[in-house]
Amino acid sequence: MKKIVLASLVGAVLFIMVGGGAAWIVFNYMQTHKPAVDTPVEKRATEKKKKHEDDIFVSLKESVITLSDAAGEDHYMLLALTMVAESEEASKKILADEPLYQSIILTTLADIKYEQVRAFKISEIKSLLVTALNRELKKRATPGRYTDILISKLVFQ
Repeated sequence: MKKIVLASLVGAVLFIMVGGGAAWIVFNYMQTHKPAVDTPVEKRATEKKKKHEDDIFVSLKESVITLSDAAGEDHYMLLALTMVAESEEASKKILADEPLYQSIILTTLADIKYEQVRAFKISEIKSLLVTALNRELKKRATPGRYTDILISKLVFQ
């Protein structure tokens, strides 16, 4: 009887040690191997949680984008974006780079058919624009100075 109790205790201790060791390895692996696909917006959001009152909002000029439908008719989309900056210096850099941002936005949306853009939800349009901006800025080795992008106006005609 003593052998069974002793064997059970040794088994339980070994089970706890092996499980704890595996958990420790997984936890340390997750800490040192972060996802490689952090966008600047997501990276900054996770690095520091800022209060809303610290944000600086930079409104870009409204863009009028011509979209063609399946029948070849032209439709227009009015889009106004606001970029959220971390500092006054970043907001000035956003304003200086505004033509670049406008160009990326225009080329991204003008290549899509009217019916497709109309079917998108606003969150999908935002995601499309964030992806395009991050990709193009990375190609140009230009850091993104914004922490978030807000769609402040969207009108279709």
